[in-house]
Amino acid sequence: MSIQAISKNGLSLCRKFTNSKIMKKIAQNYEKDNMKFITGVAVTSIILKDALGCYMYVTQSLNNKKIPEEKRGFVAALDLANGGLMIGTQIIAALTISNKKVQQKIFNSIFGNKLNRSFRKGIIDKLAKEPKFSNLGKKMLNDNFKDVTKTASDALGAFTTLVASTIVAKRMVVPFISTPLATYLKENYLEKDKGKGNTKAENPEHVCQKQMQNKLNQYSVDNFTQMKQAS
Repeated sequence: MSIQAISKNGLSLCRKFTNSKIMKKIAQNYEKDNMKFITGVAVTSIILKDALGCYMYVTQSLNNKKIPEEKRGFVAALDLANGGLMIGTQIIAALTISNKKVQQKIFNSIFGNKLNRSFRKGIIDKLAKEPKFSNLGKKMLNDNFKDVTKTASDALGAFTTLVASTIVAKRMVVPFISTPLATYLKENYLEKDKGKGNTKAENPEHVCQKQMQNKLNQYSVDNFTQMKQAS
């Protein structure tokens, strides 16, 4: 197949994909609220990455031969709990912070006093006196000011949503929960299993160590006996 034929087939596939219902739906959501759409894609990609990482960690723990077989399930459960916490807290944080009412409160707490009606009127009056803006009129300047305010609010919403989901939830809230959880599981399950060591099969590693120690002790006793007989 020639390069021209490959290019033609590739363009045909791209054209079909861009005209598909999925792409039309994506385009509609983007046009409806582009900043919300971009933020949603960013948060979703991070959550999917963490989900894949959680799956890989759990699989690795279950198949890691360096971890004693009876402890692999415990380690894998910790990995699964940590991954689930990361995903869950990020979703909750993103849905909470991205809420319009929450965003409005955050925006007003930061810029409310600086973008109120009197401030806006003063800026518009000042701009209307400028020669390069005099032909626009106060109505158009007021509409543009509202657009700028909305864009700033959307940008702040995207920023705070990403910060809340990836930094606050993932790096602050999850360790705060997972560390006590791991300690609790270790103290209440792993330590109890150690205490029941007499009723369960011993760890092969511990058995080998005991056998080596017994051989060394026996070797020392034999040498001492031989030396005593020689003397």
